[in-house]
Amino acid sequence: MLRKYIVPIVALVIIITLFVMYRGQNRLYRKTLQSNYSLVSQLNELRQKDQQLRQGMEQIQQARQQAPQLQGTFVDRKKYFRQNWKNYIHVSLNDYKTGFLGGVKDIRVIVNNDSEFPLDNVLAVLRYYRANGKLFKTENININNIAGKSSKSAEAPDSRRGLKITLQLQRITSQQMNFCWSADKKVAPGDQDPYQCATTANGHYNE
Repeated sequence: MLRKYIVPIVALVIIITLFVMYRGQNRLYRKTLQSNYSLVSQLNELRQKDQQLRQGMEQIQQARQQAPQLQGTFVDRKKYFRQNWKNYIHVSLNDYKTGFLGGVKDIRVIVNNDSEFPLDNVLAVLRYYRANGKLFKTENININNIAGKSSKSAEAPDSRRGLKITLQLQRITSQQMNFCWSADKKVAPGDQDPYQCATTANGHYNE
């Protein structure tokens, strides 16, 4: 009688043991898989950071190659910014308001000076146009004393007429940069430094 139940009991014990072993192996497999996934994610993240670092180093190297004058003397930096001023000095308009029936208000002219030298004066010309495209009026906006690596703005007159404004840079002067630029200045062919200010006998600079 006892022998009749021994075989099923032994079989049940074996099945339970195998099931427990399977669950243990399955848990170990899942933990291993999760650890591997975490390692792969960390490795991909490190690769991305390494790629970003390499791109940053390449950009720095390219900037150094494109602007070797910046590594030179103080005078070389002046000349470099004079020759490449369009990359460092910009003027723009803010998001001024336009009336439903016409008119513009809350207008500001903004000068961004990303060079190392202060600008003594920037002159910009604003042109106000009617809805039919005809010029209504013109205003000159002067902005003075813009420090290097900074920006400065000036308020422009409102207008009860007109729907559109255009902005044109007219003149820039910087005594410290020895820089005198104007929109109507003619450049002689072959002149490598055309916007260097001419000095007068008393040491003052002019255009």
